[in-house]
Amino acid sequence: MAQFNYLEFNEREGDNIQKICSIFTTGTNWKFLKLIRQVLEIDLGEYYINDIGKIIEILSNILMEKGL
Repeated sequence: MAQFNYLEFNEREGDNIQKICSIFTTGTNWKFLKLIRQVLEIDLGEYYINDIGKIIEILSNILMEKGL
């Protein structure tokens, strides 16, 4: 298994990225993760397409955190 140290890579490239958000979906089921430096936060909930309002709320919060 290859290892990738994104912190070293970002520092070398002059980027100061401290957080990476991940979204996994089958199209009907959604999961959310966040990597802050070397700590992985996993949202243990699984969200379903029939609760699209909650999925959009989570996506909106992710975008607002990043200032996009």
